[in-house]
Amino acid sequence: MSSVSHADPAVIARLTKEFEFPVTAYGDLVSQFTKELHEGLIQENLMPMIPTFVYDLPNGEESGVVLSLDLGGTNLRVCRTTLKGKGEFEIIHKKWTISDALKKGPGKELFAWIADRIEEFLNVHCGDTHKEGRYPMGMTFSFPCEQLDINVGNLINWTKGFRGTDVLGQDVVKILQDCIDAKKLDITVNALINDTVGTLLATAYRHPGCEIGIIFGTGTNCAYLEKQSEITKIKPGAANYASPTDRQIINTEWGSFGNTSNALPANEYDRRLDIKSSQPGKQLYEKMVSGLYISELARTVFHDLALKGELFAQSSEKSKTSEELGDLAIKERFDGAMMGALDGDESVNLDVIERHFLTNYNLQTSLSDRETIKHICHLISSRAARLSAVGIAALIKQRELLTSQKEVIVGIDGSLFNKYPKFREHLEDALHEILGSAAVRPEISLINAEDGSGVGGAIAAYLTCQQKGLKI
Repeated sequence: MSSVSHADPAVIARLTKEFEFPVTAYGDLVSQFTKELHEGLIQENLMPMIPTFVYDLPNGEESGVVLSLDLGGTNLRVCRTTLKGKGEFEIIHKKWTISDALKKGPGKELFAWIADRIEEFLNVHCGDTHKEGRYPMGMTFSFPCEQLDINVGNLINWTKGFRGTDVLGQDVVKILQDCIDAKKLDITVNALINDTVGTLLATAYRHPGCEIGIIFGTGTNCAYLEKQSEITKIKPGAANYASPTDRQIINTEWGSFGNTSNALPANEYDRRLDIKSSQPGKQLYEKMVSGLYISELARTVFHDLALKGELFAQSSEKSKTSEELGDLAIKERFDGAMMGALDGDESVNLDVIERHFLTNYNLQTSLSDRETIKHICHLISSRAARLSAVGIAALIKQRELLTSQKEVIVGIDGSLFNKYPKFREHLEDALHEILGSAAVRPEISLINAEDGSGVGGAIAAYLTCQQKGLKI
């Protein structure tokens, strides 16, 4: 960013001190992160480190036609993926918006509607394809489940505005399969995964050797391939105690890092955000890294400075009230896309920032205000990227990948990584600082993941068939 020349130097110095942390802090953070990753493999109630029943990665030579569906908070997507080998694939998909009535109604009606959409998709996109036997289908499901096998997941609770209490505690795969069977569709839902596992599988198909998949978007999470012998919390007799490959993908749910250790460099603004969140004391790493929370953190800082008369005061130097700030005083009325646009404003007078606050909040800004706002966005986003690098470095160390492989491939998806200005650059710079400049660009490749929910779900279904000796 350009040097700040009009903003109040005292305000800038105070904010910089709040949000920056020295390179010397990396060592302890990475060590603590590695410790929590390892402890989560040994016992419950720490970092979740959830075994997924996915025992291997694709090698890129898989081929066949596989179906998948992705049920998220807003849309349902059904996909037909043709795996062609050599890391190549072709995907056809259709997306439907999930109505409020379906979200708030009985869960069984939602699943019946999903089966209707699958039938609709089959008739249009698979009717001309002769297939002996049944299509395997992978299901990417973005809601908390207790997974008991690769194709068994009991719904713990709905999120994102869904209310179907009639299916709580029930196996979502069986519910959907019953609806599919009632329509006599030649489909077997044989794999249940989340989007992070899908990101890893989809990247590994295109880039064999990838063992880490990450999402940096609205939220953040990571999945990676672990040695089965390290997952000692799986007890003898459990469904996935023995792995046919001696490996298993772990869904880390790493957003919970720091919940109990107080290791994160939280400041007063972080604590305010946490207290006002829906889950105080939980997902503390996610609250400092992901797009949903860093934009809310920036809004919290804007609001605080305005109340102190340090932002939007104009020549009168009179502080603003929350009423005068309008929507800027309301939780989550400033999002990651907005923040990225402001952080990326390179115009001489920061015209994008000026128009944004005038149009969206009816607030006049001085050049000093605009430079302060840009600096706040930069501080928070660069800290998020640097903390993101801590998680990646910890996983690389946990798996000793730099000593065992010539190249470490990390598949990453999410709007923060793909769209936020300079996030990737800050992330790579931080990895340089943590692991040494000679180790990063030649040996660690950060790859844009392609359609983890669609392709990843299809690959999960393919691998399940392969493991059970079933023909695709």
